[in-house]
Amino acid sequence: MRVITPDLLVAAVTELSRGTKLVRLKDVLAWCEWNGVDAHGDGLKNQALFDAERAEAQTQRRLLKFKSGECKQSRLGWALVAHGAKARELATELRWCEQLWNGVDWVWLGGIAPVPERRPNRVRDVEQAPASP
Repeated sequence: MRVITPDLLVAAVTELSRGTKLVRLKDVLAWCEWNGVDAHGDGLKNQALFDAERAEAQTQRRLLKFKSGECKQSRLGWALVAHGAKARELATELRWCEQLWNGVDWVWLGGIAPVPERRPNRVRDVEQAPASP
């Protein structure tokens, strides 16, 4: 099985961006599985994918990176630079922010990570609702 490279990551985002201009991590992982590409590599989960992303950001910069928050469980996505305006519009609707590579690490565009909204806890909300007379 081939391990993902920067070129394969760009190929995945290019193919998947025909449907939407902001491509989610889960869709790239599905593309990798479908095409026999190893996104995990050795080490941490998805390490090969993140290494390919970093290598791409250090060289050709064909992709934009978006994230929903600062925690590891945040949603993550990419877009082609050519689709930047539409991808930024979609990211704004989702309350995701763009990240830029500064040569050492990913930094938030504007300097501040978004604060994800908590989803309502339906069980708690039902328990706290006043009883009907």
